[in-house]
Amino acid sequence: MEVRVHARHVDVPAEVRAQAAARLAKLARLLPPDATADVEFSEERNPRIRAACVAEITIVARGKVLRARSAGVAFGQAVTQAVRSIRQEASDDHHRRRAHPHRRLRAA
Repeated sequence: MEVRVHARHVDVPAEVRAQAAARLAKLARLLPPDATADVEFSEERNPRIRAACVAEITIVARGKVLRARSAGVAFGQAVTQAVRSIRQEASDDHHRRRAHPHRRLRAA
C-alpha cells in the first residue's frame, strides 16, 4: 500500500509523519495491495477551537473510498484517532468482501 503524507499550511514534525505512515502500513493486510492512502494535516485557525490539529485520512482501494477525519490538541493525538476510525472502516469492508466474495459477479 502506498502512503502519502502532506500538510496544508502547517509544519508537522517528522516523527508524526513517520507515525502516521507506520500505523497505516499495518492496515495493508485488510486492504487490496493496490490501495493508496493520503494523510493530510491541517490546523483550525479559530482560537476558540481547542482541538485545532486536524488529521484526514483517505484510502482509495479498487474504486472504494474510505475516509476518516479527526481533530485533537496535538497532531499525534489526531492521527491516532483517525487511524482508529479508518481501521474500523477497513475491517468492516474487509469482512464484507470475505463474507460475500461472489456478490458482485453477474452473468451476462
